[in-house]
Amino acid sequence: MLLAWLEHHRRKVVAMALLLVPLVMFATSAGATPGKTVGAPARYAAVPMGWTQSKISGLIGVTGLFGGAGSSELREENEQLREEVDRLREENTRLIGVLQENGRLRELVGFRERHPEYNLIPARVIARDTSPFFRVLKVEIAADVKLEPRMPVVSAQGVVGQVHQVFEGYADVVIVSDPRSRIDVVSQRNRAQGVVEGLGHERDYQGRISYLSERDEVVVGDVMVTSGMGGIFPRELVVGTVGEVQESQRGLFQEAVISPSVDFSRLEEVFVIAGAE
Repeated sequence: MLLAWLEHHRRKVVAMALLLVPLVMFATSAGATPGKTVGAPARYAAVPMGWTQSKISGLIGVTGLFGGAGSSELREENEQLREEVDRLREENTRLIGVLQENGRLRELVGFRERHPEYNLIPARVIARDTSPFFRVLKVEIAADVKLEPRMPVVSAQGVVGQVHQVFEGYADVVIVSDPRSRIDVVSQRNRAQGVVEGLGHERDYQGRISYLSERDEVVVGDVMVTSGMGGIFPRELVVGTVGEVQESQRGLFQEAVISPSVDFSRLEEVFVIAGAE
């Protein structure tokens, strides 16, 4: 501990030595010749400069010796500090992941509480199809239940898609941006009706709202929800938001581009709606 202290305070020790040496010389020279008055400048001059330099050099040499002896201890202490920083960084990363997962689970619990009429089967996303034309999620079923194709799949953010194929403990889900997906929707604002079809874009998850009547006023920012028609999806589940309105090539209809409400790039947990309770 003494060596580490001297190493840390080396500059202070040297500075103190430089300050004390003239005081010591002043005291010794003042009493060297009794009865004889000597001026302060003469007393300083009377002390040999070589003596002062040798004492200071000796002091610096001692601290340097101590510093060399303590350097291994300092290196060991620094290594321990680096290991502690790495451990704390890893623990912090793990805690952030736990907090994010807790936030997602709270959203799912909130969705379940808002919809007690649904029989919701929890599932975890374990894979994503990388095809540029199809958008499919593979989910792991957390409960021992029998699923069937076309069952709706949702998250706390809104509609995810429909069950496409069922395996033992797993299922493939076609999401809303897949070209094979068709979902009947209405505008939450004015109840304008249309059908959301996936565009199958490679770089995004956008869809198209087809069969919108020209008389229906659909504007950018309108929220589209499930209409309940077709008997697949329950009513009033959020599908997405209108991002662009276009004239349709089909004559009496207009089309709109829709951005899904679900962030599929970060989706990890979903519910399969296995009927009403």
